[in-house]
Amino acid sequence: MQHLEIRLADTDSSYSLPPFLKSRARTRIVCTIGPATGTLSRIKRLIRAGMSVGRLNLSHGNSDHHNEYVKILRQAAEEMGVAVGILADLPGPKYRVGEMAQPEITLSTGQHFVLQREVCEGTNERANVWPLGLHADIKKGSLVLIDEGSIELRVEEIDEEEIHCRVTMGGVMKPNKAVTAPGNTTTVDYFTPETEEALAWVISSDIDYVGLSYVRDGDDVKRVREHLADGGVTPQLVAKIEIQQAVDNLSGILEQSDAVMVARGDLGVELPFERVPSVQKQIIRMANEIGKPVITATQMMESMIESPSPTRAEVTDVYNAVRDGTDAIMLSAETSVGKHPFRAVQAMTKISKRAERYLEYPKLAGRRRTAASKGGLAVDDAIADGAAVAAASLNAKAIVAFTASGSTAGRVAAYRPVTPLLALTPDIGAGAKLALRWGVIPMVVPEHGDIQGMFTAASELALETKIAKEGDVIVAVAGLPIGVPGTTNLLRVITLPEPVSHRG
Repeated sequence: MQHLEIRLADTDSSYSLPPFLKSRARTRIVCTIGPATGTLSRIKRLIRAGMSVGRLNLSHGNSDHHNEYVKILRQAAEEMGVAVGILADLPGPKYRVGEMAQPEITLSTGQHFVLQREVCEGTNERANVWPLGLHADIKKGSLVLIDEGSIELRVEEIDEEEIHCRVTMGGVMKPNKAVTAPGNTTTVDYFTPETEEALAWVISSDIDYVGLSYVRDGDDVKRVREHLADGGVTPQLVAKIEIQQAVDNLSGILEQSDAVMVARGDLGVELPFERVPSVQKQIIRMANEIGKPVITATQMMESMIESPSPTRAEVTDVYNAVRDGTDAIMLSAETSVGKHPFRAVQAMTKISKRAERYLEYPKLAGRRRTAASKGGLAVDDAIADGAAVAAASLNAKAIVAFTASGSTAGRVAAYRPVTPLLALTPDIGAGAKLALRWGVIPMVVPEHGDIQGMFTAASELALETKIAKEGDVIVAVAGLPIGVPGTTNLLRVITLPEPVSHRG
């Protein structure tokens, strides 16, 4: 896989930047891939519309489908010359109803309904719950919700095999939808059989990000990281904040993870719904402070599963999430099974770009700066902050970050520069792992052995992609020694063109 085609001869170079990359929003867009979008041509349409990361929900579909989606995502990225990340969501210790005798089964208010341990085909009388453990986590009188509250049950009796319930609010039940019991902590081990199976697939596949569903504390994140490392892979871990326990342990989760997701569907079931907006803002702010990406997800364009246009409430929701400082916004059923997946992405792009016009850049940079300064500002953060400030002050046309692992570009992005940010990396994997970073345009380039060669490459890239013209200024950020991760320690202002260095 190659995310961006670049050819360099000894004295000549050719840099390519697809036009749609220049016009996309700086807020990243995550799209769940499914039957509505799971072909090469449709993936390409999503990318052109603004998708930066393709998401696979491992709780649905099978490994054959997921393998095919990975293949076509990589092929689309290579053919279009753009970095696209792949996020795979683990099932986690989340209870779900099992398979159904029919695609949709209606439960009526007042009827008796059984949740059982033994696997069965669900009917309007009973369904099994997986993984095992719900019996131990609830008691008589507990409220049980199916599919984020689409159906409400009240527990009347529990025995070793069955949970007998009364339907207090009827609705339509579908296979593999979440089962939650608000106020009851999930005690099942994080490594359920389903999660272990999903992790085995991740280890055998080509995945950039792993979403940790129903994570409870930093230890859950740490255990998954160790498990994957033992399998020889190091994807970035995205902790999904979905339950009160995760909110309570947010600092520890942020410390152990590479990114977080505000998973509002389950969060709005586990918490009183009126608390969700304030918790969302809290999560975004805390992630901004420590410089880690945050995704805002669930029901952002829900009406566009059926409708060609979003509701005005949805538009406002996306707009406010961007203004609050989210790095990425996510579509679920809208792009996996919806009728208007491309229009949904286009709508998100338009809303994000509008919100970014009024983004309080100094406020967001100050949020990160204040947190980073506690105990003394590290050199790499000082350089990253300085690059954003210098570029704005000098009206620079671009910030060019040379980054082996992606850390340099990520640090600069955390300070929300007004100036376009290009990440030049010789590592294909680092390009994909920057796909969640706000405002970063990853470009894969040959490795340079000397710093002057890097400066010359930055100049050539800015001119050849028409990001800047002769006489304009760009800001270059790098680390010495070259190629050592975590050594962002050099900032230089370049007036174009930089003299051509000899590359022998």
